[in-house]
Amino acid sequence: MRHGQSIWNLQNRFTGGIDVPLTRKGIRQAKKAGRELKNLGISIDFVFSSKLARSIETAKNAIEIFNSTGKVKKKIIKDEALNERDYGELSGKYKDELVKLHGEKKVLEWRRSFKVKPPGGESLKDVLKRVNPLLKKKIIPLLRKKKNVLIVAHGNALRAFRIATGEYDHTNIFDIQIPPCVPVIYEYKNSDKKNILSVKDSKTNITSKFTYQIEELGLKPSIIHRNLTSKELIKMAVTRNEGILTKTGALSVITGQFTGRSPEDRFIVDDIKTHKTVDWGKINKPFPPEKFNKIFDKMKNYEKAKELFVFDGFAGAEDGSRLPVRMITDNAWQSLFVKTMFIEPTAEELEYHEPKFTVFNINNFEARPELDGTRTSTFILLNFTKKLAIIGGTRYGGENKKTIFGVLNFILPEKDIMPMHCSANLGLNGDTALFFGLSGTGKTTLSADPKRMLIGDDEHGWSDKGIFNFEGGCYAKTINLSKKAEPQIWNAIRDGAVLENVVLNPKTMNPDYDDDSLTENTRVVYPLNYIPGAVIPSVAGHPKAIIFLTADAFGVLPPISKLTTDGAMYHFMSGYTSKLAGTERGITEPQPTFSHCFGSVFMPRPAEEYAKMLGERIVKHNTNVYLVNTGWSGGPYGVGKRFKIDYTRKMITAVLNQSLEKVKYEKNKVFNLDVPKSCLGVPSKVLDPKKTWKNKKAYDKAARSLARMFYDNFKKFKKVSPNIKKAGPKG
Repeated sequence: MRHGQSIWNLQNRFTGGIDVPLTRKGIRQAKKAGRELKNLGISIDFVFSSKLARSIETAKNAIEIFNSTGKVKKKIIKDEALNERDYGELSGKYKDELVKLHGEKKVLEWRRSFKVKPPGGESLKDVLKRVNPLLKKKIIPLLRKKKNVLIVAHGNALRAFRIATGEYDHTNIFDIQIPPCVPVIYEYKNSDKKNILSVKDSKTNITSKFTYQIEELGLKPSIIHRNLTSKELIKMAVTRNEGILTKTGALSVITGQFTGRSPEDRFIVDDIKTHKTVDWGKINKPFPPEKFNKIFDKMKNYEKAKELFVFDGFAGAEDGSRLPVRMITDNAWQSLFVKTMFIEPTAEELEYHEPKFTVFNINNFEARPELDGTRTSTFILLNFTKKLAIIGGTRYGGENKKTIFGVLNFILPEKDIMPMHCSANLGLNGDTALFFGLSGTGKTTLSADPKRMLIGDDEHGWSDKGIFNFEGGCYAKTINLSKKAEPQIWNAIRDGAVLENVVLNPKTMNPDYDDDSLTENTRVVYPLNYIPGAVIPSVAGHPKAIIFLTADAFGVLPPISKLTTDGAMYHFMSGYTSKLAGTERGITEPQPTFSHCFGSVFMPRPAEEYAKMLGERIVKHNTNVYLVNTGWSGGPYGVGKRFKIDYTRKMITAVLNQSLEKVKYEKNKVFNLDVPKSCLGVPSKVLDPKKTWKNKKAYDKAARSLARMFYDNFKKFKKVSPNIKKAGPKG
C-alpha cells in the first residue's frame, strides 16, 4: 500500500526523494489501514518499506494496529529500491503552479510517463529497474516459503511494482491511480511454467484527492465503490438481490412503493443564495437550512460503517459548461443508473475530479416528518449554498436524473446558458432542431427521425456555442413498447440498460411491456450511444428551428402555426397541453394543463427569466419557431380524431426544410396565431381546425373557452412586457 498523507502531499508539492513526515491525517490513514488489514485476518510475516520517513511511519503505525498478537516481525526491512522516483528540479515545487506554467498534460506526463524524465529526475522506467530485482530476489523467495509480505511504498514505486508483477505494462500504467493507505492484495501462485503474482483486490479508483473529499463531507463508510464498470455494478446488483437479468442481459429492478417522482416531497433550502432568486410557491417550496443539516447528519450516522457506491462524472456534454457531479448511493443498481444517465470521465478527469454538486441518495433512509420538517418520510432536498442534494425514502431512479436537471436549471442562467426541457436532433446538413413538449405530445417520437441524428431525448443547454445535451443516456417510457413502432429503443434494452418496474415473464425472462400491473410509468435507461447515429459528443450548432408540441384534446388549436418572437415567449411560458378523459381517476373530460417552460416542476427560477433567454436567442440566431398540435381534429376527444401522425411528420419536415417559409399565412383571430394556408402532403382543410368540425358554432364556443383558459393562466405572470401579453389569445 501507499504511504499516508505527508506534509507536502497536503501542500500539493512534488516530494520525490525529499524526506518529509506524515501529517496527523496521514497517521490516522495508516492506522485505519492497519484496522482493515486486521479485519481481513491476514497474518503478516514481513514488512518492507522505502528508506523515506513517510513510508516508514506508515508501516509502523499500521503494524501497531494489526500486530496485537505480536507475531509480526517488528523490524521493518527498509530498501531504497522502494523510494519514490526522483523528481529532480521539480522537487519541492507546487503542482498547481507548474500546471499554470507548463499545462496539466505536461505535468501529468512528468508524474506518470514511463519514459519521460522530469528535468534532472528519474522516469518510471528508471524506478522499474530498481524495483524488479527487489521483487525477484527478495519478495518472491519469501512468497515461495508461504510467507505473507506487506510492502509500504510510494505512488510511482508501486506503479513500477505493478508492472513488475505483470499486472500492467508501460502502455497502460499511465492512468492508474494509487490512493494513500488503501491495501491492494496480491496472491502468489506457484506454477510449473512461471511464478504468478496476481491482484486479488484492486481499488484503483479510490484516489487520494477523492479520499480527502469524502472525509471532508463527513462520510465514514466501511467500503466505498467508485466508478465501477457496468459489468461490475450489474454483477453486484444481482448478488445483492437488487435486481435480476432479462434474457437480453438488461438489469430489471422494482422500485417498490414509488414508481415515479415525488414532486410534493421536493424542497429547496431557503437562504441568502436562494431567497430572492427562486420562484417560491407550490412547486419550489422552502426548507430551513438548520433542518437540512440535521437530516444530513442523521443520514451520515445511518450510513456509518456501511457500503456506499459513488459515481463521479459530468452533467453537460459541452466543455467549459458542464457540471462536475458526484452521485452517492447505497444501491449498486442506482449507481449503474447514474453512470448510464450522466457523462463518464476519462481516467485523467477522474483523478482530478472536483464535484461542483453532490447528490447523497440513501434509498433505505426515511425521515420522521414530525421531527425533521418534511412532508412525509420521503424527501428530496436541494441546498445550493452547500452544493448538495439529499434524497431518502424512495427507490425511483428518476429522482437522481431530475434532481441534477433542477440544479442545472438554477445555476446555468447565471452563466448565460439557457437550460431546456426538450429533445434535439441534427440534420445531415448540420441543421439543429429542438422539440419542446409535455408527456403525451409526441416529443420523443417526432424527434426520433431516421433521417436525422439524435443529440438527446430530454434535457439540453443553449450556450453561445450552440446546443449541448446534459446527459449521456436516455430515459424512455416502455409501456406498450413494440419492436416495430420503436425499434431503436427496443434494441437498446440489452446489457448495460436498466429496466424499472417492467414485469418479466418468469419462464422466458423476457419483459412484458404491455403489463401495467406495477405502474404505467415503466421505464428504461440506456446509454445514448446505443441509438444508431446518435451524436457523440452530443453537441451541435444553434437551432434553425424550434417546435413547441401540444396535444389539444379540445380539438380547436391549428395543427401548425408560426410564432413571432413574442408569440414564442408567450407559448413557452404557457406550456399548454391537455390531459385526456379516462387517463387519470376523476377526469371525465379533457383537462387543460399549463406547465411553464414545458417543465415547470424542474424550474427553480421564475418563468420570465427563462423566457427572456429564449427570446434573446431566437432573435440573435434568427431561429424559426412553430407551435404544432398533435391532438384532435374534427371535434374534441371522444368526437373527433387525433391528427394523423403522417400529417404531423410532413408538417415537421416542412418546418425543417424551411418550405413553410415560402407559403402564405392567415390569422387565426381567436388564438392570435399565424396559420399556413398550405403544406406539402397535408390537405388544406386540415390546417384550419374550424373547417374540420361539422358544428361550426360548437367549434367557436370551444375555441373561445380554451382561449379564455390561456388568458386566465397568463395572469399569474406579473413581470412580462405588454408585447408578450398581446401575442396570446385575447380571452
